[in-house]
Amino acid sequence: MDKALSPVEAAKRDSRFLRGTVAEELGNSETLFSKPAIGVLKFHGIYQQDDRDLRKTGVKEYSAMVRVGVPGGVLTADQFLTLARLAELGDRSLRVTTRQDIQFHYVPKSRLRELIGGISESYLTTLAACGDVVRNVISCPAPFESDQRHELYPIVKFISRSLKPKTTAYYEVWINGEKAAAAEEQTEVEPLYGATYLPRKFKVGFAFPGDNTTDIYANDIGIVPHYENGDLKGFTILAGGGMGQSAGVKDSHPRLADPICSVGPDPQELLEIVSAIVTIHRDFGNRSNRRLARLKYVMDDWGVARFKQELETRVGRELPAPRPLTWVRSNDYLGWHRQGVDSEGRPVWFVGVRVVAGRVKDFDDGRQILAGLEKIVRQFQPEVRLTCQQNLYLSGIRDADRAAIAALLREHGIVEPEALPPVLRHAIACPALPTCGQAITESERIMPEVVAEIQAELNAVGLRKDVVHLRTSGCPNGCSRPYTAEIGIVGASVDMYSIYLGASPLGTRLGTLFAQNVKRREIPGRLRPVIEFYAATRRLGEAFGDFCNRIGVASLQEAATCAAA
Repeated sequence: MDKALSPVEAAKRDSRFLRGTVAEELGNSETLFSKPAIGVLKFHGIYQQDDRDLRKTGVKEYSAMVRVGVPGGVLTADQFLTLARLAELGDRSLRVTTRQDIQFHYVPKSRLRELIGGISESYLTTLAACGDVVRNVISCPAPFESDQRHELYPIVKFISRSLKPKTTAYYEVWINGEKAAAAEEQTEVEPLYGATYLPRKFKVGFAFPGDNTTDIYANDIGIVPHYENGDLKGFTILAGGGMGQSAGVKDSHPRLADPICSVGPDPQELLEIVSAIVTIHRDFGNRSNRRLARLKYVMDDWGVARFKQELETRVGRELPAPRPLTWVRSNDYLGWHRQGVDSEGRPVWFVGVRVVAGRVKDFDDGRQILAGLEKIVRQFQPEVRLTCQQNLYLSGIRDADRAAIAALLREHGIVEPEALPPVLRHAIACPALPTCGQAITESERIMPEVVAEIQAELNAVGLRKDVVHLRTSGCPNGCSRPYTAEIGIVGASVDMYSIYLGASPLGTRLGTLFAQNVKRREIPGRLRPVIEFYAATRRLGEAFGDFCNRIGVASLQEAATCAAA
């Protein structure tokens, strides 16, 4: 650990294992929390925010974003209906995140305990959905009936549960508030995290073999099971991935995870390895500069060989080499898919519902996304599964109910994915303005328009049906994973963006910076010559990101310059 602790580290140390002054401040009449309490609240899954549109008028109106962790993205029908009902405590929307969480926005401080109490009653929690801990553990949620997929989900839940903080502060503050200030809690311990928890957030993800819908290389730890003749034989472990970078910080950058080792099929052994990697971050992550505090920077400094050596020292044995990984798809399973069969051999279905930017709400234009899903889930009781691409699956649908559910989706303005333009069908955006305190500029609010403009450029060169993956982010932190998109658009300044090109459509290669400080309205024009170049010279079946990588960013920039001359 670095000798000079940052103020954030000192605040964690002094928080009495995530208690701080949260309970006391919940009882006062203020509409906002103090700065020390805000730091503790993050570990409870809560960010204090103010509406930045109102801020421009000189008004600061405070509320909270509350994030519910959903391991593997799986919700029962009753859990989804509870969350939908609780949306009334915020802005009447639910937001599906890129880590299979559900976010509530615009929750007033006075309603927080009511909201978290309702969440807890549905056997869900906001604990560790934010903060310097292992956050929500993600996994491919596609509900195909197979022994392998059924076998994986309990392991995901086990790893998630095992890595949660052990402090009882969360339950004292939100469920049994009168116990929160008890002096004896000073003796509590965190066996994995210690009193200062981790230097920064930590992300763990599972991917199904060949199926990279979770963007596995973007995680601090990636876990990929391997099977032989249908039997689980073990896991390949990757480490050191992460999207975030900080504007103006030279050494910060996105990074893909490296394959490290393999382990056997025993979940306890898997937990041992994952926990050991977490402790490497705990002990060697930068605690004096949060902008360089992710595990990826330890990997940068050490390299894979030293990292693996340290891991083997901690577990007390040599670890087998990682197995080769092959990927065949990365897109969500949108539309209707046969899930399996019921006990009488009749088809069972699931439907992948496209949720643009993950925003589940009833819009003024007539799209009743929340009301429609509530009605379907209440009437037919499907399981609801959240995806890392901000969509959701309604699963376990009887063949006899398929037509009725399809009709209800149409009735409520929930467009069939096949009817959407290809770029919009798969685009991702972070919330950014007006709620996110980190946002430099717009993302969610401009994404549909940017997508339409780029789709028009593709249409103009005869590529109307081609899928090009586009992601927008309101700042370089990259919560929407723009650096693994074929086109990544990242906020750089007010109404200015950086454009990244050349990432793999399978999520196995980062994009390269193509243009900086591009005004919002100039984005399609900057991309037009690249799209024309692609249409004219691509190889048969070559994806846009693969083309940009093969040609190289210098040649793409030259083509753009020549077109502008």
